[in-house]
Amino acid sequence: MRLRQLGALLLLLALPGAAEPSFNVSVWLEDAVVEHGGSIWLNCSHTCRDPGASGGLETSLSKAERKKGSRWMAQELVNIREWVSVVQCYIYCYGNITLANANITTYQVPERVVLEPLPEMELGQAYNLKCRVLNVAPVTHLTVTLRQGRRTLHTETFQNRTGTGPDNVTVTHEITPQRQDHGQEITCHAALDLTPHGQLLQFSSPAVELRVFDLPEEPRLQTSLYIEVGTKAPARCGVAGVFPVAGGARFNLSFGGESLNFTVTTSGDTATAQGEVRSPSPGWHQLNCTVSVGPVSRSAGQSVLLYSFPQPVLEIDQPQALVNRNVSITCLSPASQPPGMTLQLRDAERTLASGHPPRLQLTLTTRKRDNGRQFTCEGNLMLGNHSLVKNTSAQLVVLYAPTLDEPGCPSHQTWLEGTPQQLACEADGNPTPEVSCSKDSPVYTTGSVQNVTRGHAGLYRCRATNAHGTDDRNVTIHVEYGPEIDDAGCAGTRTWVEGTEQSLACLARGNPAPAVVCTKDGVPYDVGVQHRVAREHAGTYHCNVTNARGSVSRDVTVQVEYKPTMDESSCPSTQAWLEGTLHTLDCEADGIHVPCTKEGAADEFGGERNVSRNDSGTYQCTARNRHGSATRVVTVRVEYRPVVLLLAISPSATVPRGASFNISCRAEGSPAPAYRWTMPPAPNVHCSADNSTVSVAGADRHNRGVYVCRVSNAHGQHLGQVQIQVTDHRFIVAALIAGAAVLLLGGTAGLVYYLKSTACKKGEYNVQDAESSSKAACLGRDGAVYGIQLTQT
Repeated sequence: MRLRQLGALLLLLALPGAAEPSFNVSVWLEDAVVEHGGSIWLNCSHTCRDPGASGGLETSLSKAERKKGSRWMAQELVNIREWVSVVQCYIYCYGNITLANANITTYQVPERVVLEPLPEMELGQAYNLKCRVLNVAPVTHLTVTLRQGRRTLHTETFQNRTGTGPDNVTVTHEITPQRQDHGQEITCHAALDLTPHGQLLQFSSPAVELRVFDLPEEPRLQTSLYIEVGTKAPARCGVAGVFPVAGGARFNLSFGGESLNFTVTTSGDTATAQGEVRSPSPGWHQLNCTVSVGPVSRSAGQSVLLYSFPQPVLEIDQPQALVNRNVSITCLSPASQPPGMTLQLRDAERTLASGHPPRLQLTLTTRKRDNGRQFTCEGNLMLGNHSLVKNTSAQLVVLYAPTLDEPGCPSHQTWLEGTPQQLACEADGNPTPEVSCSKDSPVYTTGSVQNVTRGHAGLYRCRATNAHGTDDRNVTIHVEYGPEIDDAGCAGTRTWVEGTEQSLACLARGNPAPAVVCTKDGVPYDVGVQHRVAREHAGTYHCNVTNARGSVSRDVTVQVEYKPTMDESSCPSTQAWLEGTLHTLDCEADGIHVPCTKEGAADEFGGERNVSRNDSGTYQCTARNRHGSATRVVTVRVEYRPVVLLLAISPSATVPRGASFNISCRAEGSPAPAYRWTMPPAPNVHCSADNSTVSVAGADRHNRGVYVCRVSNAHGQHLGQVQIQVTDHRFIVAALIAGAAVLLLGGTAGLVYYLKSTACKKGEYNVQDAESSSKAACLGRDGAVYGIQLTQT
């Protein structure tokens, strides 16, 4: 109704009339978002200058408090329940009306976000995740996301939904779980995006945990395919690859339809159930195993045959019989279940008889070789491809007179001296004969142990006796002993002279005769062969003496004497020392210190001394022994740190502008020092090839300052410095010209005199004499001292 009235008003105002100034109307908020049932303030403002301007808000929504000011008004809208609404602000000004619209959208947060529970899942099978968002508006602004941990699985939006009111939304996503998904949490997230005019509201469901199970392999049954009645056998059912843990596997183990007691063990991802099977009746029975983990189940079965197999019996009518007597042997057994058993009567070498139960029988005439003969009654039952065997054995004893022969009583025996031995002489006979042996009347019991000496060698008479007769045999004993060596046959220390003929002789005793082998540094050396002695023959020879009964060794030390020798390694011909350090003249001849004497000196260079420059020179080192002498010449060079000896300025330290001057630096050191200058930077400065002299041509103010000469070698450095003044005095220039003329007129002699007589004025400095002070002394005759700073490092 209000809108129709507003429309009529607008129509009237649109009729022709006087033109009035234009104005603007605006609404804030122009686009508003408010929760369902909530409230909001709208501000309507204008630019009309008419004091009588009026206006208001046209809306179907409920109004509450209102505020007003100059060119604005504010209206509170409450209990907003329309999902989409338009509010019009109108202003009437000078007979004209202008409108501004505000759009209001109402939202409702989800009543709940629900992720439906998930079942226990089998690895690799497909399952649906289902999330429901209840009673939410506007749905077109809703985004639903399914996540696994932090990973997004599925996102769904609803921009194409129609309708403005609240609605229920269901989102479904199919997953195929893998092992790494086990224990992961699934969550459902709902986002109501009201930006840019409102908030981003987010909601989540409680997490649902994924539980993934897998049995990738069928169970493996392990038991005997054939089990004897009345016995028990282990039955094992194992499964590998159990996921998530082997301890979660559930077993059902049964035999012949009855459940078995069993224990379960785990190792890694493998679970094993172990029990025992038994049955009192023969026949086929089924062993079954079912393994389950979560919703996954695997089964396996195996058929087992229970059989009856009696133990066979062996009978010998005369277990102990004299030689050449007839003996009866019988093999007995009842039938088996299932039938099919066969019997065999055999000895250790072959089958004597074979057939079916109940009996096999054999008669034989005894011989000596039958004594201790083993007979076996064997039953054999074939079950499929498996052969089952049971047997019973008995031994035949044959009685006969003794005999002594070579295998039991060797006619020649060898003993080792010092070892425990017994006379090896055994007789063949049954019962076992008694054997005794004698040598030169004393009787030796063959079973007694004695410590062997060389006196045990000789001929023995041996006799064997039992209840059925006697036998005799001669035995010869040989006693052997290991090698022996001492100084008498092989001296342990020997001295040879270089250049003479010598042989390494070593003699040893032993039985059998020993062999002697000597080595030096692991290399064999010919024993008894003459060699011309060289120094390399010196050292220790290791001699091994061996025979069949042992070995001994002996070390032979050979010393080779020769006249002294020296070379570059033992007595370097050139030696460099540092002044001020402790040194001795290192020369050795064959490891012995050799005395050295400096040329022109009477005393030897003895012991360790503090080195000075005076120790430089040539030394003669001589070594002597009873075989001769050796001499070596050694040159010693003593090195020392450098020192600046002289700084010379030519013509003087005060230089007229435009003139030239030189600064020369003289230094001493070993090795020869290197020169380096520090001076004012200027382009007209040049240095000599060895850097000891600085030359300046056309001096100006840039050449003023301190000039430092720094000398250095491997042992240190030293420096001196001078101050150069550059002036503009003309009379100094004239004096320099006059001086140059004098030099030209005076020739070489005049130059020398000039340098000598005007040294102080030119700036020559004796630096060495001034090392103990902070300044250098002038060399001039007038006694003046120029202030130059010296630094010692």
